[in-house]
Formats: sequence, structure tokens, C-alpha cells
Amino acid sequence: MNKYGLICILALVISGCGGSDGGGSSVSKTPVEQALDTGDASLVEEPNELIEASVSLVEEYKSDYTEIKRQLSVASDGTVLSNLHWDPTHDTAIITPTYGFNDAILKTNKAMISGYEDQELVIGVAGFQSNGTRYAALASNPFRTQQRFPESVNPEMETWLLNLVSWVSGSNDKPQNIVLAQMDQSHYFPDDGATRKWLTENNLGLTSINADDQCDGQKLSQCIADKPDLLIISQKLNSGDDIDSVLDGVRLAFEQKIPVLYLHLDGGMTELGNELFSLMNITYVGDNYWRKLGLTNWDSTHLIDQVPESIALQQELLKKFHDESFTVNLQKCDDKSCSDASLMADQFYPAAQSIQQHLTALDKNKVDLFATSDYQYEKLLILLADKYRQDVSFPMDKESTRTIDFLKSYYSDYTLYHSRELNATQPDLGNFSTKSFKDIERLNKTVQMESKRNFRSAGVYVIPGQTFKVTRVDQNSVATSIVINSLRSGATHEFSTDGYARPKFLTSTSYRVEPGETISLTSAYGGTVQVHFDTNDIDVELRFENIAQHPIWRSDNDNESFVAQLAEAKFDWAELITPGFEVHSKLEKMQESVSPANWAKPEDMAAATEKYVHDLPHALAGFEGPGITNIQEIHQYGKDQGWEIQTIDIVKHMNADQATCGYGCSGNPYDAYWNFNPLGHGDLHELGHGLEKSRLRFSGWDGHSTTNYYSYYSKSRYYADEGAVSACQGLDFKGQFELLQQSRLEADPNAFMAAQNQTSWSWGARVYIQMMMSTQNQNVLNNGWHLLGRLHLIEREFNRLKSSDELWNTRKGTIGFASYTREEANDLNNDDWQLVALSYVSEHDMRNYLDMWGFSFSDKAKEQVAGLNLNEMPLNYFASSNQGYCLDEFAVKPVSINGTNSWPLN
Repeated sequence: MNKYGLICILALVISGCGGSDGGGSSVSKTPVEQALDTGDASLVEEPNELIEASVSLVEEYKSDYTEIKRQLSVASDGTVLSNLHWDPTHDTAIITPTYGFNDAILKTNKAMISGYEDQELVIGVAGFQSNGTRYAALASNPFRTQQRFPESVNPEMETWLLNLVSWVSGSNDKPQNIVLAQMDQSHYFPDDGATRKWLTENNLGLTSINADDQCDGQKLSQCIADKPDLLIISQKLNSGDDIDSVLDGVRLAFEQKIPVLYLHLDGGMTELGNELFSLMNITYVGDNYWRKLGLTNWDSTHLIDQVPESIALQQELLKKFHDESFTVNLQKCDDKSCSDASLMADQFYPAAQSIQQHLTALDKNKVDLFATSDYQYEKLLILLADKYRQDVSFPMDKESTRTIDFLKSYYSDYTLYHSRELNATQPDLGNFSTKSFKDIERLNKTVQMESKRNFRSAGVYVIPGQTFKVTRVDQNSVATSIVINSLRSGATHEFSTDGYARPKFLTSTSYRVEPGETISLTSAYGGTVQVHFDTNDIDVELRFENIAQHPIWRSDNDNESFVAQLAEAKFDWAELITPGFEVHSKLEKMQESVSPANWAKPEDMAAATEKYVHDLPHALAGFEGPGITNIQEIHQYGKDQGWEIQTIDIVKHMNADQATCGYGCSGNPYDAYWNFNPLGHGDLHELGHGLEKSRLRFSGWDGHSTTNYYSYYSKSRYYADEGAVSACQGLDFKGQFELLQQSRLEADPNAFMAAQNQTSWSWGARVYIQMMMSTQNQNVLNNGWHLLGRLHLIEREFNRLKSSDELWNTRKGTIGFASYTREEANDLNNDDWQLVALSYVSEHDMRNYLDMWGFSFSDKAKEQVAGLNLNEMPLNYFASSNQGYCLDEFAVKPVSINGTNSWPLN
């Protein structure tokens, strides 16, 4: 037994070490072996057994691949090959092996042209199929490069290549019956002839080498049926070749244990190349064209006894779990991040993130690891997480929870896998889900949807630990993917006080479902199902099996059932779905939303959501699209100028749950701690973050100064529509007015106002609201809020025109920037841009008006505005109570800024 406590019976996982009784029966399988076969971690009593099996497996792999590398690294006379040279040219691929299937046998170490960076990247891989068949792949064809450039390969490299052919062939005898397939024969890529020539010169293939193209395409399987000693293949697909026939031939070779040597053509990938790499578990990284890498003075022995860096990191992590030897200090972590002093970046994150990245790639490709005898290493990582997951108890705190317990749970968060039949429920899901689902009805449901980017709720719920199936019924052309949950990982604040109160990564990766395809997934957490699309307005039909029905509102048909299900409270989650906006809410928050204190009827809340969350804010931002009102003062104005009006056609989302940042955090979805309210300032504020433009901020203004107009506008329209108040933020108009009046008594009013250095969000909001009121008062707009819509239009048109000289030179006059070159336009600061743009869309000269606020502008910008020949905007201020600007006090009480007028309101 070594320091990890390995014993023979655990080593059976890899190679077996016991024996049989007198009757010849095999030793019964160990618990670890049974867990690997079934995916059931409960069969293993102690988690450390899985870690010990992983250690043993890594040692076994290292031994196997070390033996390959030793055979490649020594000449027949015992000389070590320590000075290899090969310039594979830029027509080379960069590739990577897949751990457990193959390993790197050749790496670059030198940029072959000066000016490029030296890098160590893989260009040679060797491994075994599950039945023991040997194969190897080189990322270029050394026989081609040697023929075209004789100095590209040195004698030691020649010997290494002979060793490679010998190892792949699996015999001390040189392969005499060789099949060449899918090899190019062209000026730049004379692969067939060069390979044939090299084999002949080295007394290989003396019995038989097929003629060029004689074993390509449909003919390959027959050539393989003749049992050659070696198949050498590339990725060239000739006219008339059937790719499936080639793949059938290669599969037949592997099945009949005929070794395969793959020699890559060019630096890119063909369809055939992609499929062959998949068969050999090789990953294409990229083209060597921009790297110019090769190897020179390369010692082939330096790969011996190596384990991939990521595996070494992961093994160190597992060892720390096994020995409980972490020295991390979680108290040096805050909210969602850890300082260097915590040592998390040394002892946990790199390994955990590499595991997560690797498993996510396999999971996304819907590889059921436990349905195959392969992927033993990955299975052990997953089973360990499964085992740890059963003992998680939330909430945890970085100070009071044992570090080892905290990190075991954290590891299980990083090591998720859904593409399997058995994925035991995590018993404690913290504040994400408290229900047992014991009495919840399992059902099948067909869901018909119209695709919308980026995603839509399917309206069904995954039960934790229960395998569900999704069948794509339709045959339409739209990429469709399944995702479990919509929550952002940042909403779990694991390093806050008692903040580790739920799993970290509640939202799964995405699983593509092709027309006619059925996929199966199992989640340890459960949750709502979201469907992601890559394009809009395509009918999609999905058949779900073994799911549940949580509270969901889609239409008036759901009015009564939705309210009833909210009251029954059998689920922790509920969703309200409208055409342009979806709410994914914790149950108790939805119960608050749909209540007499807020919206007594879900249909009323849904209608308000469509109008005040989806329609009006996007209309104010100058967008057209489904469900968005076409406002004449915005959209028709832009069309009259010849401007392009941008269409927006995506669904936006809110997670009423926990916020990623602050008390609410922007994004799509945005998330918040509060319950959703379509007229809630917080909801409209977070939506506003997705609409605002930084160009509309004057120098130094706070980032939130442009965020809230969309909220104010919806609230003002609600008051106009319903005569009901939805309280706006309180803004101190009186204080701002009095400061402006005071400035008029100063020798230099502009300098006085500039010295106030007013840059807060509240100040900026009042400045813009005053400009909106002024524009309405001057009868330019019936509704002054629409000034913002015009600014959005001119901002987008400005960006569009300055994208090319032709557009700018022919159209710049249509946005008021006729005197600017495209270069000057690209260099414009926000202040100068706003002076010109505001003047143009308000149809008034804004120079003196903006000077009143303390802003300064370049002579160029002021001359441009002068050239527009507009009437001056009067120096008025509009009185309003703190919230009256959203009600009936918008642009109704103008007061001249002259230094003497008093505030007209009590």
C-alpha cells in the first residue's frame, strides 16, 4: 500500500490484479467498479476510494504512454533521440490529445521564422482504441515536407518516424501490406507520392501498397477487408467519395485491430478530417499558418513520465481532499471572489475550473459517459462529486463552516454532469428549492413555440434526480437548445455571511436538439426548462417526457390555474411569460407580485408588463419591433430624415430571486432580490441599463445618470393612461433651479456652474428632463420625453455613418455634422457630440442653453451648430414637485433663468 492507501482490489478498476478460483470464475467487481459501470456513487462507501482509484488510473495511463514514448525515443542501436528537427511548414494543424484515450508524442518548441513566438504545442498524438488497436496522428505530413524541402527533416527525425511506424504497426516486423487512403497529390501537397516514396525507400509496404485513389471512398472497406498491416490515411475527400463510406472503412480497421496512421493535410480541417479526429478522440486547435512553429534540437525523451498539466493540477486537488490538507483561508474571500492571500487560486480554482471546462464540453455534446466503458477518469471525478453532494448542508459560512466541508460542496458545484441516466438528487438545495416533489405528478407534454432569441421558457419543470426526455418534433431550420434554469452563477454569494446557501452553478450548459432527435438529461437540482434559439419566428415543437408542471402563465387560459397553483405552493418557482418579456420568479416573490397589494390578476400584470416593460421603454429607445408602438415623433421623424430605424426582436428576462450585484443587477436576464412589478422603478431601472447610451452623458457624469428615463417615461404614461400614480423617484428640481438663478448673479455664470462640479445621476437626470420639457414647450414635440427617442436614433445613425468614408461623406449632413470629417467624427467627445445632436433633434440652437448649465464646447462644435441656423432655446426652467414630473407637472410651469425669479411652487 502506498501513501494514498491504494490496495490491490481498487486497482482492479484499471487493470485487475486478483485472480480466479479453481473453477476459473472471475473476481467479483469492487464497489468502485460497480459505480463506474452504473453511475451510482452510493455503491461506494468512502469518497476516498474514488480518489484512490483515480490516482491508480493516472499512474496506469502514465505507464502506458511512457512506454510508447520510450519506443519512439530510442534508435535500434540504443541511441537516445535527443536532437530532432522538423519544420512542418505553416501548412500544419495544431492539435491536442484527449486524456485517457491518447497522449502527446510530438511537440513544437520553436518558431521557424524570426518575429514569431516560440511555443510548445502538440503536433503528434498516439493512443489506443478501446479494443487495443493502435493509432497515431501527425499534424502535417513529414514525407511531403521532406520531399519539397529536404532540410525540413533531419536523420534523428527520420529514425523517430521509423519508430513511429513500427510502434503503430505493433510488431517488430516492418509492415509490408499497407493501404494509403484519402491522400492528396497536388503541386503543394504531393502527399500520396511522397509517402509512397518514403515507405519504399525504407523497405516498408514491399508486399503491397495500393495505387493512388484505389482505396479511397467506397473502396476503402474492401481494402481493409484484405487485412493490411497498416492503414495510412489523410483528410482529402475526392470528388465522388462518400464520407460515410470512408468512415465505415476506418471503423472497420479499428474493429479488426488494423493500426492507423493519420497524416494531416494542410492547416485547416475538412469535413472528413473532423470526423476522423472524432473517431481518434483528437481535438483540432487551429492552423499553424500564423504561428510558423516546428521543432529543432528537440529531445524526444522529455515527454516521458509526463502527465498533462491539467491532470496534475486535478490530482493535486484530489490529494488535498483525500488528506484534508487544504491551507486555504476562506476568510480572505469576499462575496464571489478571493484574494491571492486566500490561496484559492493556488489550491482550488485552476483545477476545479479545468474539470468544469472539460466536463462541460462533453456534457454539451451529450456524451453519456456511463453508457460506455471509456472515460474512466472523468467518471471518477463525477462520482466523487456525487458522493460529496449527498452530504452538503446549507447554508454555509466561510468563517463557521469547516473549510473541507465548504470545498467539498464547492467541488461538487464545479463537477456537474447532466448527460446521464443516474444523477442522484442533492438532498439539500438550500434556498433554491425546498420541495420534496414526492407527490408531484410526472407528465408528458408537447410544447409548441415560436423561436425568439435568445431564449424562451418551455413552461415545464425538471424534477431533481429524474431523467427527462426532449424530442424535437418539428423539422424546421432553427438551432434549438435545452437549458435547465436561467439563474446567473453570480447570484450565489458564497463568500458572504451565510451566503453559500445554494449550489453555485444552477443553470446547466445548453444541449442542442436536432429535428427528430431525442435527448435525455438528469439534473441533481431540477428547475425550469429554457429553450434557446439562434433565430426568430420559426415554429418549434418539443415533446417533453417525465417532467412536472409548475405555476406558469402564458395567456388568459392560465388565469385561474396560475393563481391556484401559486396558492398550492408545490413548487419553489413560477414563471410569467409574455411575448416580449418573461419573469422567472421564486414562488414567494411571485405570490407578492400577484396579490391585492400589487396586481390582483395575473392577466393585468401581464398586460402591464407588455406595455410598460417591453413596449414603451423600447419605443423610447428608438426601436421598432413586435409589440413596440410606432411613435410618430420618434420613428416617423427618423424616417423623414432618411435614417435607419433599428429593429429589436429579442425576449428579455428577469430572475426574481437573488441579485448578482447590489439589490438588483442588470443584464438579460437581470436579477434582483425584489418581487417583479412592471411599474416598479427597480425593474425599469435594470431594464434601462440595457437601453442607455454612454454618449448621452456629459463629461464626468455618473453612469446612472442615463439609466432612469425609461422608468420615468413608463410611469408618466401609466398616469396618463390610467390616472393612477406609480411613484417616480424624488428629484430636487427646486434646489437645481435656485443654483441656476444664483449663477446669473455671478460675473461668469458658466464658470460658476462648472465649479459646482455637479455630476451625480440625479443632477444629470434633471438636466435632461429640463431639456425634454423645453422641447415640448417650444412645440417641437407633443411629448417632450420623445426627445430621448430622437437622440437614440441620431446616435445610432451617427455610428452607422461613420463606419465608412462613403456613408459619412454622402450622409453626414442628415444628422447635422456636415462640417466634420469622418476622422473628426471618430474623435468627438461626448460634450461636443451632444451639443450638435441635441440642437439638431430639438430643432433649436442649444449653445446658450447648455452654457447656462456650465458646459463648455469646442469652437468647431459651436460653429457647426451656428451653421444649422436654428432659433435659440430659451433659458427657461420648468417647476415641478419632486415627483410631479411623472404626473401632470411636466412642462407646465416655465420660469425664466434671469437671476431674480423665485420658485413658483409652495
